[in-house]
Amino acid sequence: MHQPMLPNPYGDGLQFYNERKPFKNSEDDVDHSGSTGTDATTENEVEHGLLSEAETAWAQRERSIQHVLFPPLRLFFKPPTGMATNGTFVQVASLENLYKIFERC
Repeated sequence: MHQPMLPNPYGDGLQFYNERKPFKNSEDDVDHSGSTGTDATTENEVEHGLLSEAETAWAQRERSIQHVLFPPLRLFFKPPTGMATNGTFVQVASLENLYKIFERC
């Protein structure tokens, strides 16, 4: 399985998410069990670790877009008149009209 690649919002290109290797003890290098089936479980753990790390990075990115980027855009973004009239941006609803509609309810 390939390593997940996510765009780096800081402009450094793509960022690879590698497994963080824990501190290894010299006793860990010696295989006491004598079995060779640990390769598949180790690979599975590595894949799971990479996927969980990528999921965390995407969740943080989505949260920052939703809570940091969109609120100021919603408040302060004023499209140029050309974009407002040619259909690039469409006003879905206005607060005044919504008050008139729900006032009757």
